[in-house]
Amino acid sequence: MTENPLAQAASLIEQAFTAISDSADPLAALLVLEGVSRQVDRAKVAAIAAVERDGVLAEKGYRTSVAGLKDLLGWDHDTARRHVTVAQQVGPRTTLDGEPLEPVLPATAAAFADGAATMRHVDTIAALMNSRPAARISLADRISIEASLGEAARTFTPREVRLMGLELLAAADLDGPEPDERPGRNELQMGANPDGSGWLRGQFEDPLAFAAIRTAIEARTRPTPENRGTTSAERNAAALAEICGFALDFDDTGEVAGERPRLVVTINLTDLEDRARSAMLDTGGQLTPGQLRRLACDAQLIPVLLDERSEPVDIGRTSRTISPRLRRAVAARDHGCAHPGCDRPPSWCEVHHVIEWQHGGPTDLRNLVMLCCQHHDQIHSTEWRIDMSSGKPEFIPPPWMTDLWTQS
Repeated sequence: MTENPLAQAASLIEQAFTAISDSADPLAALLVLEGVSRQVDRAKVAAIAAVERDGVLAEKGYRTSVAGLKDLLGWDHDTARRHVTVAQQVGPRTTLDGEPLEPVLPATAAAFADGAATMRHVDTIAALMNSRPAARISLADRISIEASLGEAARTFTPREVRLMGLELLAAADLDGPEPDERPGRNELQMGANPDGSGWLRGQFEDPLAFAAIRTAIEARTRPTPENRGTTSAERNAAALAEICGFALDFDDTGEVAGERPRLVVTINLTDLEDRARSAMLDTGGQLTPGQLRRLACDAQLIPVLLDERSEPVDIGRTSRTISPRLRRAVAARDHGCAHPGCDRPPSWCEVHHVIEWQHGGPTDLRNLVMLCCQHHDQIHSTEWRIDMSSGKPEFIPPPWMTDLWTQS
C-alpha cells in the first residue's frame, strides 16, 4: 500500500530533526532550527489562507477561523488570532475569478516569504497599518510607510519596528484626529438593522455615571484565555452584552427575580410542524435554526403561530424550562462553563440541553450542562458532542477533527 504523501513528509521531517538534535554544534543547530521554524510558519500561513479562502471551517459550522483553529490545533485565542491575521495580511489572495492579487502588505509579505521577517513582525506591522492614525493618512503615505516597515523587519526586532512605525505614522498624521465639538451630555442612541443586529452610540457628561459604566465593563475585560488577543473595542462590546444578559437573568425585572428574558418568537405553523426551521423575534431579525435551538435551551418563550396568510392563529403562554433550583444544581456540578479550558463562572453561563428540548430531551440534571455564550453557540453550530453517560459532561470533538489527528 502506498504511504500517504503527508505521512511520508512527516517521517522525513522527524528524521531531519533527529539529525539536527544529534549535531555537535548547538549554535549551528539553533540557526538551522530557527530557519526551519520560519519555514513552518510560512507553510502554516499558506494553509490558513487556503482555509480562509475556501471556507473550509465555515462549512464545519465555525463562525470564525480563529474558533476553528483553536479546536483543531489546541491553540489559545491569541495564537489563533495571530496566525489568521498574518494569513490575511501576507497570504496569497485571488479575485472572485481566481486571478492572483498582491498581498495586503506587499513589502512585509516579501520579507516574510524570504524568511527575514517573523510572524511577530507581520502581526506588529499589521496592527500599525490598521490603526486609526494609518486610516487618517493618504494612500501614498500608507504605501510608503508599509514599504519602510517591511524593509525594517529584515533587520530590526518587532519592538523596534513598532517604535519606528509609530514615529512614521505620527509624522504623516500631523493634524491628528478631528476635534469633537459636540456639547457634553448624557445620551445613548441605539438602532437595529434589518438582520437583527444593531449599533450603540453615546456619551456621558456625568462623571459618576460614566465611572459606573466604565468600572462594570473593565471588570469583564481583564485578560483571559477567551479574550486575550482581541481588541479593546471587541472586549468592551462583549462585556456590555454579558452585563446586560446578566441583568436580564438576575435583576428583578419580572414577577420573580432570576427569570430568563421573555421573548416573543414568531413561527410559521408549517415551519413549526417541520421542527421550526426559521423564526422571527418580536424585536426584529430572523433567527437561524442554531440560534432558535440555543434560545430554546434556557429561556421563557411566547410562541406566536402564523397561518399561511401570516395571521396569528395562536399565542402561547410562557413556560419555564429550567428552574432556579435546577440551575443551581448544574452550577454546583460544572462550576461554570464545562467546556475544557474555559473559566467562565456560573453567573455568566447558560444551561444547555444535551438532547435538545424540542427533540424530547428531558429537563433534568442528567441532560443539562453549563456553557458560556461562545461554547453554547459552538455546540449548536458545529459537530462537537457532549456525552453524559458518566453523569458528568464529556466533550467529544467532531469526527473530521479526530480523523485528521489520527491520520497525522
